[in-house]
Amino acid sequence: MKKLILIAAIACWGLPPNYDYAQNSYDRDTESKLTAIERVVRLQALPSKDVNTLNTFLADEFVLVTMDGTTRSKQDLWAYLQSVDSLRYSMQEMTVRGHGNTAIVTGLFQMWGMQRGKPFKRQGRFVDTWLNREGRWVLLASVSTPTHD
Repeated sequence: MKKLILIAAIACWGLPPNYDYAQNSYDRDTESKLTAIERVVRLQALPSKDVNTLNTFLADEFVLVTMDGTTRSKQDLWAYLQSVDSLRYSMQEMTVRGHGNTAIVTGLFQMWGMQRGKPFKRQGRFVDTWLNREGRWVLLASVSTPTHD
């Protein structure tokens, strides 16, 4: 019995005080869901101009702050996508930080394609703010900043 207590004490020793098992589980679940949603939105829906999928995940009040500092609404984003001939996207180093019914996702991205017959390439960091609205995650805001090589 003393060995069992000692083993349990040693196992818990590394945990911080007030460790919340439910919150840790929630965070992992949130991280998995939002990582998957980010990949669907950025790697599939944007390049294929899938307005239905984007409409599912972008809040009506969605705002995008672009790398040059301009803002775009959800409707502005649709118009931009229509002006792009082709679009490819890649992401790295995504991190999800949950805060109740809100989550912040950060990461690196590369985007390249053709717009009006001219090639373009952009790379930078993004910060996305997600809200869990009645059990469904929606993207409220996205900010992109350039990275310097």
